Amino acid sequence: MEGRTPLSPNLLWTILVIAAVILLCFLLPEKPVSSDVMDMLPNIESNQAVSKELSKRLDSQLIFAVKGDKAAETLNVSLRHAPFLTNLRGKSNEEELLTFVKTVSDHPIAFLSIKDIKLLETPQNYSRRILSALYSPFGAPSEGELDRDPLLLTRAALLSFPKQKISMADGWLTVKEGAVKWRLLFASLKDKDDFEELKHSLATISKMVSKAKASEVGAEIYVQGAPLYSFAAGSQARQDLSKLGMLSLIALTLLLLVAYRSIRPLFLCLLSISVGLVFGLTAVTLFCGHLHAMTLVMCVSIIGLCTDYTAYFIASRMAAPKEENSQKTLDLLRPTLLHALLTTVLTYSMLLFSPFPSLKELAIFTIFGLAGACLTVLFWFPQLTNHIKYHCSPLAPLTNKYIRFWHPNSPVGKIILCSILVLCAVGLSRLQVSDDLRQLYQAPKVLVENEAQIQKILDRDFSQDSILLESDSEEKLLEGLALLRSRLAQDSNLKTIGTFIPPLLPEKLQNQAANAARNAIPTVKEALENLNIRLNEHPRYSGLSFKDFLNSPIGENYRSLFLEKDGKYYYSIPIGSSVVPKSILQNLPVKAMLENKRSQIQTMMAQYRVQIGWLLVFAFAVIVVSIKWEFGTRAAVLSAFSLLLSSIAGAAALGFFGMPFNVFSVFALILILGIGIDYQIFFLRLSETRKNSLFALFVAAASTILSLGILGLSETAAVRNFGITLTFGVLTAFLTSPISLLLNHEKIRHL
Repeated sequence: MEGRTPLSPNLLWTILVIAAVILLCFLLPEKPVSSDVMDMLPNIESNQAVSKELSKRLDSQLIFAVKGDKAAETLNVSLRHAPFLTNLRGKSNEEELLTFVKTVSDHPIAFLSIKDIKLLETPQNYSRRILSALYSPFGAPSEGELDRDPLLLTRAALLSFPKQKISMADGWLTVKEGAVKWRLLFASLKDKDDFEELKHSLATISKMVSKAKASEVGAEIYVQGAPLYSFAAGSQARQDLSKLGMLSLIALTLLLLVAYRSIRPLFLCLLSISVGLVFGLTAVTLFCGHLHAMTLVMCVSIIGLCTDYTAYFIASRMAAPKEENSQKTLDLLRPTLLHALLTTVLTYSMLLFSPFPSLKELAIFTIFGLAGACLTVLFWFPQLTNHIKYHCSPLAPLTNKYIRFWHPNSPVGKIILCSILVLCAVGLSRLQVSDDLRQLYQAPKVLVENEAQIQKILDRDFSQDSILLESDSEEKLLEGLALLRSRLAQDSNLKTIGTFIPPLLPEKLQNQAANAARNAIPTVKEALENLNIRLNEHPRYSGLSFKDFLNSPIGENYRSLFLEKDGKYYYSIPIGSSVVPKSILQNLPVKAMLENKRSQIQTMMAQYRVQIGWLLVFAFAVIVVSIKWEFGTRAAVLSAFSLLLSSIAGAAALGFFGMPFNVFSVFALILILGIGIDYQIFFLRLSETRKNSLFALFVAAASTILSLGILGLSETAAVRNFGITLTFGVLTAFLTSPISLLLNHEKIRHL
């Protein structure tokens, strides 16, 4: 029986491409595209899952500060009818206020201060307090109040609540600034992960705010919340993706039309780019939990990199002798194409060690995307380019002329080098090293102004720094919170932090207070009877569990800060920009950790910048040694000079643009090294390849530099930093790569 004919590599590749397209169509709609700024940052918490879940609750919250009662009423009504909002706290009705007071009056012992409990334990002294209250000219208790609560514990409990800048007035949470009253409203978005849903929700809220402002002359409304920043970052990334992608395609189209004077190479480039995008997106959707919008923006650079293989092959095919077929051209170019793919993939794989999810996603996207584009050229292009005829491009003479600038007798090469050195020196003198997170993303001015105004009104910093408490039981957690609250109260600079700690006493102290109250009632009753005030019954003071407290109207403010997970109990206390001494967190009955996310990430960024910098030095040394091994000492020295100069130029460019040197810049330098070594090896092996392939290299390099340069136009600071470093580094690497021709003047003479 005859064996079946094996499938050709071309057909296998076609099947694989079709399978990737089908898989992408199934996976992509289910893969969320994140626009949250915090998702760009590495996870560094020791309790990563806990911190992420607690942060997610706060990340959906919106705060409204309104000046003007009518405007506040209008906004409150509008927000209450919004189906996409939850946990709205606006104006409280009478029933809600009564429920709040009833919670305290039913369980006053749960909210007493330690000072009140100690006073209760001495009934005679406590009786004097009751008698003093009776003779007070302001707010003396009525007989009805004494009958219900002879110890006036409800009063004591309400007075023990932490003093806050926010107070209840006319049913509103209110902050007073002189004669101005700011009414506060709080709400959470039900779904902030879906960008289109978020866009619709925020657009509706914007209309509500405009309507409320128009309802009262002189009304002011400020809005603050993480969803606003997520939407701004997502909108910016999508605008970048659309704008930069279009600019990249237009620039490459013009380049290819000028270089080849034919439309067929343009369609072939689009084919390889499309296959590369399919494989890149499929890989990211398979291996990553989500896609970040910023990753998609950075992936615009793959357009130019994918074009490299097509441009190089087509330029070589056009310059090939008439008797040479496409397969012969491919056989000659295959080692060069695979070598270029390997070095680029290896350099991008270094990004997999990055702590930033967006850079890891970029690495996966680029590695698989470039592999797809290159294999498309290898398997499909011999059949698709058979009818491409030989002709000389108008740009070909210019490339040869540029190479002749590097002849020892030509001063132009020396002028180019000296100019680059001077520019690098000036740029480096202006360069600053900074790992400040705020320089990675610039929020819209209106959001910053709104947040600053609300910070001023609430006297609160919205940074994510916090104290995280961890316990094995609710009771221990409450004990730790109570002890921490008393310590914070002793420092006038930290008192405001205590307002985020629930005023609920641990069960042990509640029982102690209940026993003291029972023992004090007979003495107080006797003192009141001496004044002819008779009580009908002894009140029963009951305790309140932590869960019941959180489900009560009082606990609503603290609910989002508590988390029960995997048998552990956690509570997060926001500290803003306050500096909390470590001594305050010592000897607590619970585990306490300072979660200074910004500081931790910036420290880690600085460490990575240094570590990757040393890795870059090591990679540079390995490359120089390998060049010395194959091409000799002089070739290694000249190549090292070009590669070093290109890295310096990439960093110096940041100085000219007033941007900081950070870990993104270091990763860009790695890519510069990987791309630059390709140019060096090409010129070192120029005698082994046909001279017409020099034009192919120029076209491929131009497409790379164009696509990388487009990233420098991004509105996102991190992407712009990455793009500027890469563009000027790769440009310098290409401009100086002919320096290796100084080893052999004959190479230049025959060009």
